[in-house]
Amino acid sequence: MPRIIDKINERRRKRHNRLHLQQQHDELHPNSTININDTSNNKNNNNNKNTKLNLPEGWYYSFEFFPPKTEAGLDNLFTRIDRMSTRLDPLFVDVTWGESGSTSARSMAVASHAQHYCGVDVLLHLTCTGMSVDQLEAVLRQAKSHGIQNILALRGDPPREKSSRGKGGRHWEPGDVSGGECPRAIDLVKLIRKLHGDYFCIAVAGHPEGHPSSNSVEEEMKHLRDKIDMDGDGGGADFIITQFFYDAKVFIHYVKCVRAAGITCPILPGILPIQSYNSFKRMTEFCGISVPRHVMERLEPVKYDDEAVKKIGCEISKDIATEILTCCGKDDTGMDVDGIHFYTLNLERSVTRILLSMEAVATRTVISPGSNSESNAFSNGTEDIEGQQRQQQNESNKEDTDAIATSPSRRQFPWRPSAMERRVKEDVRPINWANRPKSYVMRTDDWDEFPNGRWGDSTSPAFGELSELSHFYSFTLGSLEDRLAMLGQNPKVSQDVYEVFAAYVEGKVPYLPWCETPLQPESFTIQKQLAALNRAGFLTVNSQPPVNGVSSSHPIYGWGGSGGYVYQKAYCECFVSPENAQKLVSMVTDNQSMNLYAVNNMGRELRVGLEEGGATALTWGVFPNREILQPTIFDPSTFLIWAEEAFSLWTNMWLNLYDYGTDSHDLVESIRDTYYLVAIIDNDFVSQSSVGKLWEAFLKVGKVDV
Repeated sequence: MPRIIDKINERRRKRHNRLHLQQQHDELHPNSTININDTSNNKNNNNNKNTKLNLPEGWYYSFEFFPPKTEAGLDNLFTRIDRMSTRLDPLFVDVTWGESGSTSARSMAVASHAQHYCGVDVLLHLTCTGMSVDQLEAVLRQAKSHGIQNILALRGDPPREKSSRGKGGRHWEPGDVSGGECPRAIDLVKLIRKLHGDYFCIAVAGHPEGHPSSNSVEEEMKHLRDKIDMDGDGGGADFIITQFFYDAKVFIHYVKCVRAAGITCPILPGILPIQSYNSFKRMTEFCGISVPRHVMERLEPVKYDDEAVKKIGCEISKDIATEILTCCGKDDTGMDVDGIHFYTLNLERSVTRILLSMEAVATRTVISPGSNSESNAFSNGTEDIEGQQRQQQNESNKEDTDAIATSPSRRQFPWRPSAMERRVKEDVRPINWANRPKSYVMRTDDWDEFPNGRWGDSTSPAFGELSELSHFYSFTLGSLEDRLAMLGQNPKVSQDVYEVFAAYVEGKVPYLPWCETPLQPESFTIQKQLAALNRAGFLTVNSQPPVNGVSSSHPIYGWGGSGGYVYQKAYCECFVSPENAQKLVSMVTDNQSMNLYAVNNMGRELRVGLEEGGATALTWGVFPNREILQPTIFDPSTFLIWAEEAFSLWTNMWLNLYDYGTDSHDLVESIRDTYYLVAIIDNDFVSQSSVGKLWEAFLKVGKVDV
C-alpha cells in the first residue's frame, strides 16, 4: 500500500471498526470492564490506547530528511534512514528538494534507496521554483520508475536574492517559477493529476501561523481549499503537512479554521525538535515562528548547555505532540489529527527520545523464548542477560537509539518487507540474507514474480550477478579508517579475526561485512554462547534460537499481528576451519534432528541430512482465519548462491584493507580460501533446553564452558 493516504485511511477504518465493536459490546454488557479489542498486554504497543498519556489509538508519525552534499554523508544517511525505519517504523519518510532542483539527483537517490531497500514509503518533495513544466514532467516519470507514489507539491522558496522577508512577504516575479508555466503549488497539483491521475498521493503545505503571501485567514483557507477540492468533489491534494511551530494552541486554532472551511482531509502537524539554542533562535526568527513565553522560560536558563537544550527541546516537542493528539486526535473531536510529522534535520537521537517518552516504541529487552505471557515478558528469568546489556550500553556510552525494538504488532514478517508495490505479495525469503536484506532486494530486483505462500522451485529464480556496483550498493562499513578500526589495523593470527566476530556479538563492533545491523534482540538469549563460540573459531554470521508456539505479540519473537502463534527452528551459519567443519559434521551425524550443509570458496561441499530435498521452513506462524505462513526458509540451492556472495565479502570488505604480501593480507586470504561456510538446522524445536539443543552441541564441540 505505497500511497500514504490509503495507509492513513486504512488505519482510520480499522480504528473506527474497533470502536464500533467496543460500543456494541458496552451496550450489551454495560457493567463489563473488558476491552474486546485488547489482544495484547504489551504496554509499548502504540496501536493500543495509551491510558496514561490518553493518546488516540493507532496514532502514527513520519520523518523528514534532506540529501547531504557529500558521498560520505549520503552513505551515512542511507544507514540512518534504514535504522530509523526498522526500529521506529514511521508511516512514511519524506525527502526534501533543493531550490530550482539543485539537489534533484541526490533527492531522488535518497528517495529511491528508502523506497527500495528500507521498507518504508517515501513522500518526495517537488517545487515549481526554477523548474519548467518539461522538467517537472521528467521528475514525475523518474519518481514513478523508482516506485515512488507520493509527492509533496510545493511552490518553493524564491531565488535567494529575493528571499528577504518584509511586510509584503517574499517578492516574486512571473519568471521565477517554471517560467510562468506552473507558478503555484495548485498548478503543480493540477499538472500531477492531469498527467498521472490518482497514481500519486499528493500532499500540500499548511501554515498554522499564516502564509506570508496571504492577507487574511479567509484568503488562505480559500487557497488551501482550492488545492484540496479542485472540482468540487475532491480531485486535488490528499493531505496536509504543516510548517513547524512551537505553540500547540496555534495549531489547534489552525485546524479549527481548516475544518470550518470545509476541508476534511488529514492534517499532519510539523514538529522540529530543538537541537541548540542559537539554531532555534535563527530558525524561528527567519521563518517568523512565534514562541510562547513558557517555552522561552524553559530554554533561557540552559541556553549555553547544548545537551540540556536538546533534552528540554525533546520535552517541549513531546508536550506539543501530546497536547495536539489529545485535543485533536479523538474521533469525537471532529478534527481528525492522528499523526505527527517530525523534521529530523537528519538526526536520530531527539526523535527517538520523543517517541520513547510518548511510549510509541518499545525498549529493547531480552526475553526467554519460552515466555508466552506478555504481562511478565520484561522480567522472565533473563535479568542477568538484560543487566549485561544495560551495562554494555552504559560502558560504551550508547545513545537512546540503541535501546529500541520494533513492536511485534508492527512486524508483518520476521524480515522487513520492501515498500515497492510490485513486491507487495512477497511473503517468503531465504534466511541467508537476513542480515544483508538490501543485497537480497537488489539481487532479486529483476524478478517478474516474488515468492508468495511457498518458496517454490529453487532452480527457477535467477539472482543478479555479483559486482562492485550492484550487491554492495551503499553499505561499505564507512571509510577505510572506519573499517580498519572495526576489523583490525594489523591482524596477525586467526585469533585476532575471531576477536572481531566476538566483539560484534558483544556490541563492541557495530557491523560486520555480513551483518549490516547490530545483533538482533532474539539472539540476546544466546549472546554469551555466541561470543564464546566465535572466540573458539566458529565465526557466526546468522543465527536464531528455537521457538515453540510463542504468542505472535511476544515483544521479541512476535510478528504477523496479534492473535497468532509463531514457531522457529534453531539455525546457525558460520565460517569454520576445515578441522572444525569435520567436527560439526560429526556433531550433526550424531544428532538425527539436525541437518548440515557446508561449502568452501573452491566449491567443495559437505552435507548431512540434505543429500536430497528442497526448501525447509525455518520460521512459520499460525493465525486466525489465515493459512499457515512460512516467511523464512532454507534452500540448499539458494545457500550456494549466498555462499558465493559471502566469500566475496572477505575479499572486497576485509582483504582489500591490507597491502598485498603483508601478514594481515595473507591471514584474511587464507581464511577466505580454506574455511567453510556451514549452515546447520535443528528440526527439533520442541524438546529444548534453556539455550537450545543446537547451541549445547556447538558448545561441546567448541569445548566452550559458559
